[in-house]
Amino acid sequence: MDQRNSVFKDEAKLSPRHIPSKLPHRDEEISLLLSFFKDSLDNITESYLKTIQIIGGVGSGKTCTDIRFAQILTNRASEKGITLNHIYINLKLQGRSKVVLYREIVEQGAPEIYSTSLSAEELLRQLVKYLQKEKKYLIITLDEIDYYLRIANQQIIYDLTRLNELYPDQSCGVIGLIVIARDKDFHQYLDKSELSTLGRNFVEFKPYNVSQIINILEERVAEAFKPKALSPEVLEYVADITVEPPVNCDIRYALDLLLYSGHLADNEGSAHIRPEHVRKVHSETYHPITSEDIQNLSVTEKHVLLGIVRSLKTEGSPYVSLNDIRTSVDMVCEEHNIRKMENIEDHVQSLNNKGIIEVKSLTKIGMSGLSAEDLSKYLDNLIEKVESDLDA
Repeated sequence: MDQRNSVFKDEAKLSPRHIPSKLPHRDEEISLLLSFFKDSLDNITESYLKTIQIIGGVGSGKTCTDIRFAQILTNRASEKGITLNHIYINLKLQGRSKVVLYREIVEQGAPEIYSTSLSAEELLRQLVKYLQKEKKYLIITLDEIDYYLRIANQQIIYDLTRLNELYPDQSCGVIGLIVIARDKDFHQYLDKSELSTLGRNFVEFKPYNVSQIINILEERVAEAFKPKALSPEVLEYVADITVEPPVNCDIRYALDLLLYSGHLADNEGSAHIRPEHVRKVHSETYHPITSEDIQNLSVTEKHVLLGIVRSLKTEGSPYVSLNDIRTSVDMVCEEHNIRKMENIEDHVQSLNNKGIIEVKSLTKIGMSGLSAEDLSKYLDNLIEKVESDLDA
């Protein structure tokens, strides 16, 4: 569509990956995070590793808050002449195994010593030696720790919280380890020693209320839409939908709702997003899979997901078989000029682990929580989302 006739000014501002200039209603959480590390900057050469747990529901601003806090802290460190960097890792995307995770940490934190020939444990040793020698410091954030511990039986918490013990005569260089989870249930996957080293420093994120959601969305609307494209009444309607079950205050879903309501208005040639646009998008496409979930998939997983949803759409059934999916994924690979995929079942299992699809058996693979009536409309929308993300 001609941008001159669109309701959008910059739709990228609705992306969950966009960190807005302001984070309304999270000042208290940012201040608390900063307070944990005030002493570290005052005496950086003797700082020890501190572990913080960020706990909160889906779409409660955990990741944005963590990134903004880290920006503030690294800027303060720079003013003191301290080289402090922040490493952010989403374990759904970058944490397939311990060695892959530690390689990612080293590649981001000390690319000069990165090597694929080192074991997981040696990667950490070399990282600490490098930081100590170069007088550089890190804060590491592991997002989706609950997901990782649920599918992997590897003691990354034990390893990372004990970095001080590798070379105890001086600071290990990692002054903070932050883990982000939806709730504290992930503690059940840790043994007593890991729970002990994890500590009890919590920053808990309460769900937003309606007025707070409106404030947050106002910031995004001003950046993303043209003036008068969205009335206060429609924004309030989006907030009302967001605060109620089954969305349960998920800001990411609210952003998706605004994005696709804007697309619907554009498709109809409307200069304004009306309540019926929001109502139509919400009623036809609600599902706990957001744009961020899709963006966080690997390219291969996106191709497999596209094959699955196309197969479901073609068969017109709530479930399809693994053989159906193989055929559909082969067609996707041909369309995108990539090599025929092997081990499709591994990628299907990964999508199941991430809650994107539901695998009941090799012959019953589908989408959970959708009625037969809603499935077809939802699949059309999901196909559009995945294809758009692959083309981006």
